[in-house]
Amino acid sequence: MIHILDEIVLAPEHLPTVLTQLESQYLPGSATRGLVLLQRWVSPPVAIEDAPNTLWLLWQVADAPAYYAMRAGIDAPALAFWSIVNTLCDTRRRHVMADAACGLSRHKEYCDAA
Repeated sequence: MIHILDEIVLAPEHLPTVLTQLESQYLPGSATRGLVLLQRWVSPPVAIEDAPNTLWLLWQVADAPAYYAMRAGIDAPALAFWSIVNTLCDTRRRHVMADAACGLSRHKEYCDAA
């Protein structure tokens, strides 16, 4: 199992817009690409004047090949979502993680994909 954690730093007033766009633009096509949203969090859990919040989106895909297939299969609404996020956020990062106890694969096709 591969987990993907999106870290989106943004002003508190942009959070509702990003969540609305997530629901309308990104989520409808994510399941067909094998991407499942497990959780969404915000930290800190309050709006603080002149301080950003971080939206954390936790996703899951079956395995490394599914991760690269998901990336290769991105559709126009998903691209539009990330474009909107990029205009509203201060920064964003994507962390792609697997269970450390399972070991690391070194298959060449994983390195060459996407």
